[in-house]
Amino acid sequence: MTAAIRPDHLGEVVIEVRAGTERFLARAADGATTIPKHTQVLVTGSLGGRTVEVTPWK
Repeated sequence: MTAAIRPDHLGEVVIEVRAGTERFLARAADGATTIPKHTQVLVTGSLGGRTVEVTPWK
């Protein structure tokens, strides 16, 4: 993650795509969690466009 995700706010993640990486806006899957910057996350869904839903990877 390159920007923290806070409840009701979007953050930013870098995702490996094909032979490189791309940046996507991200929202926490449960909506109430704060996910700090530099946390590894798992993409759990697509919200359309370049926005994904994520959860912390444990």
